[in-house]
Amino acid sequence: MNARVSNYIAFAALMVSTALGYWFVWGLLFVYWAIPSFYSGHAFLLTDVVRDEDPALFWLVQIAWIVLGALLVMHDVFPQIGVGRS
Repeated sequence: MNARVSNYIAFAALMVSTALGYWFVWGLLFVYWAIPSFYSGHAFLLTDVVRDEDPALFWLVQIAWIVLGALLVMHDVFPQIGVGRS
């Protein structure tokens, strides 16, 4: 399967999961974005963030992707610990 087809499938899966209220798919995507960035030294926020040029922002972006990913996965796996629930 080529990259273009897989992008369309991923986009459709994200939209369907969002419509159904399954946020863990976005969480997995955030983690998926973070992992290759550790090896390449490039992250993408609004533009390319290069670890050697701006290490503080690079690591903040990496931490944000991992934390957001984990929170979104945990939100669906453990809904009883969601924010604002009593």
